[in-house]
Amino acid sequence: MIEWPQSAGQMPPSHWMDFYPAALLELRDSGQIADFNLAWAQLMDRPDPQRHLIDYVHHEDRSLWLQALNELRRHPETSFNQRLRFVHPSGELRWFEISLKRGGNRFYLVAGDITVHKRREISLQASQRSSMSLLDSMPGLIYRGRNNRDWTMEFVSAGCLQLTGYPAERLVDNHDFTYNSLILPQDADYVWREVQYALARQAPFELNYRIRCADQSIKQVWEKGVGIYADNREVLGIEGAIFERHVGI
Repeated sequence: MIEWPQSAGQMPPSHWMDFYPAALLELRDSGQIADFNLAWAQLMDRPDPQRHLIDYVHHEDRSLWLQALNELRRHPETSFNQRLRFVHPSGELRWFEISLKRGGNRFYLVAGDITVHKRREISLQASQRSSMSLLDSMPGLIYRGRNNRDWTMEFVSAGCLQLTGYPAERLVDNHDFTYNSLILPQDADYVWREVQYALARQAPFELNYRIRCADQSIKQVWEKGVGIYADNREVLGIEGAIFERHVGI
């Protein structure tokens, strides 16, 4: 929350507002800009004064902006905090984190430019979607899980359905139905023993064993995985891939 200077009433508004690094604006009841500080001018490259702020808001976010103004008119004791897209006079899209308050018949706005952060966020999300699409297109089961006898899964790719007949979400963080319940009892000790031996040496593990699928058929599978370790060598979990093993091919 902004703390206005003690001497604000003795100084021209455009003067003391310029001391704040964040963009500050005072808006009339109609949403027209009444005053703004230097930070806003720098962000918007000498914006045209006396315009309505909505002229700068991206057209897809304008309904949200108008809704905020109307809500604060009805409930002036509340505030509006949101990320909105603005359009720079050059035509460039900008993301602002804004906080809007009502005072008398005016609105007071604080805007922070988060464009760089938002672009990184969008880029990361796109990269994650691409990675997920790649993982989900694999014919096998890609996983990350806990190192316990149940092999509790934290992440399972969509290939789980093709391999086991069960959807991926059936195995994720499920303590009643775990991946270990798919492994044939005759092979369960072998799987546990080989994984623990590899983890103790911080080496990858490679296994061949059998699972019982949703349709009760039995499949031979091949698994390769590695441990996830803390700096003190504590095992935090395991991750790897499991594929159907076609014997004799």
